[in-house]
Amino acid sequence: MNRKVNVMRQLLVMILFFFIISCAHEPKEQKQSLQNENITNVSHDGSANRSDQRHAKKAVDMLKARRDVKDAVAVEANGRLLVAYQVKHMQRFRMKAIEKNIERTLNDAFDKQVIASHDLKIFWKTKALKEKMETKRMSEKEIEKEMTVIQKLSEEQT
Repeated sequence: MNRKVNVMRQLLVMILFFFIISCAHEPKEQKQSLQNENITNVSHDGSANRSDQRHAKKAVDMLKARRDVKDAVAVEANGRLLVAYQVKHMQRFRMKAIEKNIERTLNDAFDKQVIASHDLKIFWKTKALKEKMETKRMSEKEIEKEMTVIQKLSEEQT
C-alpha cells in the first residue's frame, strides 16, 4: 500500500512539473499567434492614407470609440465603404446584437453602401488592402477589384 502511495506522489509531482514548464512558455506562444500579432501591432488609425478616405477614417473612429470593439479598419472606394472590426473577447457572447447595432449605426451615418464584417479573415484582408493603398500607388479600379473580392468573401462566410 505504501509503495502505491509513493508511486502516486511521484506521478503527481511529475504532472505538476510538466504543467508548470508548459505554462512558462505561454507568452512566447501567444506572440507567435497570427491573431495576437495582427491585433497588437496595429499602430495606425485604421483608415487608408488617401485624400478620399475621410468616411473610412470617420467609421474607424466611430467603432474604436465603442467599448465592445477592440480594433477596426476601413477602406473607401467608388461609393462603397468596407469596414472590418474585431470584438473584444468577453463581448463575443453578444455578437449578434453588436453586429446589428454596428450595421445600423454605419448605415445611418453614411449614405454609401456599407460592408461591415467582424470576421478575422476579412479584417486581415481589409488591413492588407489599406496598407497596399498607403505604400503603393493603386488605381481606383485596382482598389475596387480587391474590395469586390473581399465583399464576396464576406458574403460567403455569413
